[in-house]
Amino acid sequence: MEIVGQMDAARWEELSAPAATDMYNRFVKDPKIGGRLAPFMTAHQIRVWIKDGPAKEYRRALEGIGTIATFTKRAYPGPASVVRLALGDQWSPRPDTIEIKPMRCFADGPTGASMFIIWGPLTALQSLIWNSCLVRARDPLQPITVVITKPNSAPLPPADWELVKALSAIVDANCQQITYAVSRKPRD
Repeated sequence: MEIVGQMDAARWEELSAPAATDMYNRFVKDPKIGGRLAPFMTAHQIRVWIKDGPAKEYRRALEGIGTIATFTKRAYPGPASVVRLALGDQWSPRPDTIEIKPMRCFADGPTGASMFIIWGPLTALQSLIWNSCLVRARDPLQPITVVITKPNSAPLPPADWELVKALSAIVDANCQQITYAVSRKPRD
């Protein structure tokens, strides 16, 4: 799938909003993408289709989830890595609980401990907190950890991290920030 290959090359998950806008414009003008759709849609409709389709699905594809996951040549390390980095080596995700939009699951730890863990970039903070609220409303005693993922080891700016901590405290959740970078998939 041409568009996924170009998103891989551009490191789509790290693009700023203005850079993503430029890429949308290039996709619409690209004969292999917009050119193939032009007989069926206007340029505006092509842009909307790209934004609401492949662009929205791309981050989930990097998690190995969704219809375009097989087309990407890159991937995140996955839920087991998030759980291990945020909670420690003795924790593992419960596979049947992994959900998307945002990524989340229950993790099992030492001596039967359970943790709801939810993760994503800072731009997903509202959704991370909202889903934590839903878990808290269902089970006031369930331990929760909110994880902000970053593509590099630089800490979040202090004001951003203070906001994460304050919102996490409202739902009585722990919070972590971890490096969660995409790498090339191993060749088959």
